[in-house]
Parts: sequence; C-alpha cells; structure tokens
Amino acid sequence: MYKDLLILIATIIILIEIYRKLRQIWVRHQLMKKKKNKQPRKPAVLRPKSERDCRFCQEDKEKRKEAKRETPISWQLRKGKGGPKKKVSTAGFYCSNESCEYYGVADEPIHALVGYGTHGLYEEIQDFKCQACKKKFTIRRNTILYRLKSHSRLVEKILWLLALGVDASALEEVFGVREVTIRSWLSRSGVQGRKLHDRFVAEMELIHIQLDELWANVQKSGQEMWLWVAHDATTKLIPVLQVGGRNQDIAFSAVHELKKRLAEGCTPVFSTDGLKHYYYALTAHFGKWERGEGKKPVWVLLSGFFYSQVIKHQRRRKTVKVERRVLVGEAAQYRERLCKAGLSGRINTSYVERLNLTIRQSVSKLTRRTWGPARYTTELMEHLEWWRGYYHFVRPHESLAIEFTQPLKRKGKQLPRKNRKRTPAMAAGLTDRRWTVRELISYPLL
Repeated sequence: MYKDLLILIATIIILIEIYRKLRQIWVRHQLMKKKKNKQPRKPAVLRPKSERDCRFCQEDKEKRKEAKRETPISWQLRKGKGGPKKKVSTAGFYCSNESCEYYGVADEPIHALVGYGTHGLYEEIQDFKCQACKKKFTIRRNTILYRLKSHSRLVEKILWLLALGVDASALEEVFGVREVTIRSWLSRSGVQGRKLHDRFVAEMELIHIQLDELWANVQKSGQEMWLWVAHDATTKLIPVLQVGGRNQDIAFSAVHELKKRLAEGCTPVFSTDGLKHYYYALTAHFGKWERGEGKKPVWVLLSGFFYSQVIKHQRRRKTVKVERRVLVGEAAQYRERLCKAGLSGRINTSYVERLNLTIRQSVSKLTRRTWGPARYTTELMEHLEWWRGYYHFVRPHESLAIEFTQPLKRKGKQLPRKNRKRTPAMAAGLTDRRWTVRELISYPLL
C-alpha cells in the first residue's frame, strides 16, 4: 500500500515538472511570434524646453549683479621713488584684509605688499606686510597649507598620491599619518580645487562638448548617485563635475553651470547618450526669445546649436548595435564643424567614456568593488575637485603633446626629447607651463 502511494506521488511530481517545461516552451514560442509581428517603434518626439523651465536660470535672474571693484592706484605712484627696493617677489599674492583698498589685488606693480621676515620651526615660511593697511600675514594664507603643523613635503606627497588613486587607508599605513588627518587635508584641497576652477575656467571658447554620467557608490546618500561629467574633446578640459541623482533637475544644474563657464556667444557642438534629460537641459539654455506672430514671445534654438545622441543597444552585456542620430541641426553641418575642429567628424561619445575610466582609476572612492567608497556626497565631491585641479594643471595628457620638428638634445646619455608634454590647462590657454603639486597647494585663492 505504501509503495503504491509513493509511486502515485512520484508520478504526480513528474507530471507537474513536465507541465512546467511545456508551459515554458509555449510561452517562449508566443513571445517569438510577437517579436516577429512587432512593428518598429517610432522614437518619441521631444519638445524643446526654455529657460523658464530651469529653476537655476530663474534664481540667477533674481540675484542682483554685484558692482565690480575698480582697480586702485598703484602703490608705487603713491609712495614715490624713495625707500629700499623689494628683495622678495610678491607676484601672485594679495592683501588678505577685506577692509583694505588693495584687498584681492595680485598684481605686483599695483599692490602694496613687501617681504616681512620669516617664521616656522621646521621650515622657513615667508611673511608679507601690506604697506597700505599695515597688516601682516603669512604666505600660506588662503592656501591648503595655512596653519598646518605637518611638513609641506609630507602634505604634498599624500595629496599627490590621492590624485593618483591611492586609498587613504594605504597612505595611513605607509606614512604613519592618521586617516582623519588625511581626510581633513583632502577636504581643504577640495575647496582649493573648486576655487582654482572658478578662477581659471571662465569665459571659455570650447568647440565639442561630450556629456555623460557614471554611477557613484555613496553609502549614506539615500538614493542612487551619479557623477555628471562634461568633457571638451579638443582641449580635454572638464568644465563640469556634479554628483546627484539621475533626474531632470541635476541635468539642468550641470548644463546651467556649463553655460556660465562658456564665453558669451559660444555655442559648442554637443553629443550625449540616449538620456532624454540632456535634450531638455540643452535646449533650455541654448536658445533665445523671439517675437512670434502674436504678442507672445517664442523660444527658438540658436542657429549654431547642434546636438546628437549615441545610443548603444546591448544584449547579454554585449553591444550589438550602435545608433547615431542628430536631433538638432543637419548631420552634414554637424560633421563639418567636427572636422574643422581637427576631429574625425564621426558622431561619438568615446572621449568622455574614456575619461570615465580615468576618473575611476584616479579617484579611489569610485573604483569598482572598492572597500573604501565615499560615505557622503560632499566627501566624494571634495576628492573630485582636488583631482580635477591636478588633472588640469599638473598631469600631462598624451594626446595633447606637440611633436618637435627636430628632437631636442639633452644632457648626458638621455634620449633626445621628441615632443612637448601639455596639460589640458595649457591646451586651453589657461597657463603656459606645467604646474607642480607644490605650486597647486601653495597657490593663494580667495
């Protein structure tokens, strides 16, 4: 009796499994039929946005424009020809007293700074004095090194390695500096990097901008965070880096910052992936109001505005098709503008995608499967700002090197120099030479 019952149960189980298999085969067959009969889907019609849809544009309109301070009369003309000559160069430095007439003036022939001795226990730190307001301050004022007790060489090495992708915990083990201290230095360097970016990257004439976003692992963010990147294909500059969600608001914010950093009348060629937020954000910032048939003004896109998308279709984690389409402008004119800039003329986002790899390799908090991700958005942003300053002014870019007509001979047994290495800041005309990390951390910024 028990044997018959067991045989019956086993038979029922086998029949159920056979039914499940047949059901799966039938469902797959029906899906294949639908795919064959399915007509190709038409792309959605995107309607341009205007500056009224961007809250950042509206906030800027409400802010009052601050009156620019006039450059004061040169101190040399005021004091006359008498007195000893300067022995210490004060170029690039300024009086840090806000009530002083020469506050923020870095031109040596104009400001009233003179050397005023040195101080320091482990290394000599130069002091300055403003002859106009009689205030004394150190050369490290408004820099990363201000009031730090650690040696400047140690700070330089650690920040250098942080920009090369080394984790803070590894630096603690090698140099014997607490991780909390390293994080405080990184926070200072992030503020320095942001000020440096605001000082130099303004009124830019950029030709081809590629935009993209990459996923960022931020532990205590409460949502998925993404790093939004804007990259110039010719100079390799990164005018915009922002961390936020993958939504329309952050897209407006990124493009709004990009627009503010461009020179008036500059309209680059744009290319992005298939995310529709880019289209709405770009059309809201690169247009103008024109009078329509009635009294109501109409938002019209600029004539020099060109925008394309590169959409990659994947199947089983492999790219099976790449679709390229121009959404704004003519494809022939789009390629013509790229060729004039010295590019291939092919619609792509390869430059910004390659930059994403560089960012992941250089910022330890963005490394895949890392044990040390960022805990907060501000912490990640500070690291990115410091790395961007290093990337722009210190790190040479291989594609920007200029080859010499004849190799330059060097001393000893060194091989002749075939090219001149350049940084993105040099390619964009922001500086005429490569900076050192020491110069980067010692540059005074308000």
